[in-house]
Amino acid sequence: MLNYIKETIMAPSTRSSCSKADQALDKDPDKHKNLKAPAKMLGYKITDNERTRKYGIGANSLEMLLAKAQLKFPLQELHVYLAIDGFEVSDDEYFNSLPAQTLFIVAGPDAVITTDGDFEFEKMRQQSPLLKVADIFYDFIEQHPDKFRRMITEYEQQKQRRALDNTKAHLSLKAEHLEWFEGSEERFQSKEEAMAVRAQTRVRGYYYKTKEELTRNPLYRQNAKARQIINSVLEQFRYLLIGCDYFSMMFNRKCELKHEVLQQHIEEEHPDAASVPNKRLRQIIKDYASRHGILDEWSVSLCTDLGDFYCQGAYSDNGNYCSLQHTINPYASRENLILFQVWNLDHQIELCRTILPALVANVQELVTQPQRKCALHNKRIVDISVLEYFLEIFSLKNLKLVHIVCHEKVQRSNQSNGRLLCADCHEYRIVQELMDLQTSDKTS
Repeated sequence: MLNYIKETIMAPSTRSSCSKADQALDKDPDKHKNLKAPAKMLGYKITDNERTRKYGIGANSLEMLLAKAQLKFPLQELHVYLAIDGFEVSDDEYFNSLPAQTLFIVAGPDAVITTDGDFEFEKMRQQSPLLKVADIFYDFIEQHPDKFRRMITEYEQQKQRRALDNTKAHLSLKAEHLEWFEGSEERFQSKEEAMAVRAQTRVRGYYYKTKEELTRNPLYRQNAKARQIINSVLEQFRYLLIGCDYFSMMFNRKCELKHEVLQQHIEEEHPDAASVPNKRLRQIIKDYASRHGILDEWSVSLCTDLGDFYCQGAYSDNGNYCSLQHTINPYASRENLILFQVWNLDHQIELCRTILPALVANVQELVTQPQRKCALHNKRIVDISVLEYFLEIFSLKNLKLVHIVCHEKVQRSNQSNGRLLCADCHEYRIVQELMDLQTSDKTS
């Protein structure tokens, strides 16, 4: 068979120069049955983290891509990352699953990657007078928190006296309430879609903050095993976020499943329902999560069917009760939508002071004391409790929606519930099965 191929595609002079190794293969055709044909050359794009230059290159393997990228961006230790989400591409199996024209960021091993979304937002922020005003606004909040709280309280009192018009709160479509969709909302066709994206944006912010803090940690930079574990944790966080659509339902009034905080404000509970993502991967994860009840309890809306949100009270308050009875309906008017930006999702267990340090400490223990036993089953530890950390960082298990006046920036005493797991721990098995679904989906 090999002789036939050679006679077809090679000139006579070339055939005569065949190596002895080729002739040996001719005599024993079984030896070349397992030889794989080279992968197809595809076109890709590469750029640096600052987007100063962009090149188109062809490659059929990660090794070839890295070699050509090195010529364009000569770095001492070059790595490539997906521009869309910042994840490093480190093996041919995953590289070959990516489509042509994928954009890669070329950077060093410890770089904090600026994703496409971050880059576009920063560019827009620099060019937009409105966003520059927002920067000034938030600087004022940071520097004069007490004064700002007084101003907001006075405004709330004036608003109650003015009895702002809420007659358009029930309207949904852009054509029905055009002024609500001014500015950044003009790309949406319904209020619910715009509010869902606002919820996603806040949750994505927690992801990028988590990624930044973890990848800047000395343990991540100095220990290869710890870096591998943290990268795996970040990947699992991302898949879980895809599965719950980045908790888009939090601000979406059409999500029928409501948070328990609303029970004191609405008379009847609604049947269980969820907003199903339309992509196949999201559906696979969501179906699996639903079967095991992983995220259902926290995949809820924080507003009534009309769009009323109620403050859950300061950290020092008991339960979800706000003594000042703050409420807002961002669906009612453009003014309310802008004011809703100063309502915060408050981590009861603090993200940077408590959760992330606890996560890093568990990673360090997993790396340095691999023979340690799980506290529950007394078996050797194999992982950290990714699901528990996920819920503490991203979900309403640990987040409370509060008016800015009720957002107490004080150090809290409560601790993270994240721990080390063995292979018998239910949480470990659930997350491993979930990640196996991603692998099978990529290969199918």
